[in-house]
Amino acid sequence: MIDLGWDDTVATITIDNPPVNALTNALRGALMAALGEAAARPGLSALVLRGAGRSFVSGADLREMEGPRPTPSTADLAMALEEFPVPVVAALHGHVLGGGLELALGCAHRVATETTRFGLPELSLGILAAGGGVQRLTRLLGMAGALELVLGGVTLSAAEALDRGLIDAVATDPSGVYQTEDVC
Repeated sequence: MIDLGWDDTVATITIDNPPVNALTNALRGALMAALGEAAARPGLSALVLRGAGRSFVSGADLREMEGPRPTPSTADLAMALEEFPVPVVAALHGHVLGGGLELALGCAHRVATETTRFGLPELSLGILAAGGGVQRLTRLLGMAGALELVLGGVTLSAAEALDRGLIDAVATDPSGVYQTEDVC
């Protein structure tokens, strides 16, 4: 479900919850534990957060939406990423939707493949985005840009996301981008 790997002073956390890396309760707990383990490593200089398979994270597991949601919440994870002691790079591909976008927005840098799609479709499902994504989107895109994604259900291509300032770069292999000085 979560793989924590090391390349010298860079940690890589890979989310692997097929088929779309949905943010289940168990995955959120495992991700928070991996963040704690990575932060405790002496000499850590950067963290790369990536998804295995077809997508980074395509949002929450809708089967778990009824009843109270155990902690950590998506908002807790996004805040942990934002406050992480070293720069966190989100290596994005596939669909980065809902909670997946909210996690990516908590990262210091976002790099995507050309075919990546971004959005917050929660409202079209009758759900409010509650992981801090609306606030972070507003900071990056301004009020009009954030409202377009949140209320309009609009999805952005990687080129549009780059043009609007949602992501920092487009790369063939976003997992290796931490090595470029222009991102970190």
